[in-house]
Amino acid sequence: MDIAGRTIVVTGAAAGIGQAAALAFAELGAGRIHLADVHAAGLAETAERIGQAATVHRIDLAEVAKIPGWLNGLGDYDVLFNNAGVVAGAPAFPEAPLEKLQWIVDVNLTSVVVATQTAAQAMRGRGGVIVNTVSTVVLGKGFSDAMYAATKSGVMMFTRCCAGLKGDWNVRVAGVLPGLTDTPILHKTGADGAADWMAPILANNERCAPRDIADAVIDLVRDDSLPGGDWVAVRRSGGRVERQWGHDEPA
Repeated sequence: MDIAGRTIVVTGAAAGIGQAAALAFAELGAGRIHLADVHAAGLAETAERIGQAATVHRIDLAEVAKIPGWLNGLGDYDVLFNNAGVVAGAPAFPEAPLEKLQWIVDVNLTSVVVATQTAAQAMRGRGGVIVNTVSTVVLGKGFSDAMYAATKSGVMMFTRCCAGLKGDWNVRVAGVLPGLTDTPILHKTGADGAADWMAPILANNERCAPRDIADAVIDLVRDDSLPGGDWVAVRRSGGRVERQWGHDEPA
């Protein structure tokens, strides 16, 4: 898909990967970029950097029942980047209260399902691309935030199961899997900053820049030859960006 002139929706656009992706879409001439997040100050910063193409939407994606009305109220859009996500922080599973567990599931997984369903219905026939942010934690083990890992695994399987939408509805769904990335989420894993269990991860892995992930999102959107259900993992090693691709053919 040629991004120039297109209408884009980005959730989690106040900082990190979402902000970087929104800026990348703007650089490529997107006609309208809808920026969604719960953090007003970050949204304002992203919008200021983009300029007239930006429209700000302060929305809490944990309130999943509001998502269909919000998306349907935007009019036609061509790309949805489901990027918003949270980590558990402290207290984590199994000590976290039920309300917190529900919040993590709703933001990381349920909101993605509901937004994808709403967008796919809106794009049906005329076409569109949906990209979901997953995580490289779904490809391995050793990540101590059980709820984050579980919800992201759900997003991964959900994305792969949407492969058939390209052939059936002309809607392509794909996933981007960021490796360790230098975003504010790293500092929310503990009660006051990074959790102790993050120390070896931070020490032994190179951090991607948010733009590294945004560039992969752009490539996913642009490549209409992809069959749907595709994913790309992005990591840094030896100062270089490395990508690992996966493709899921419809059953």
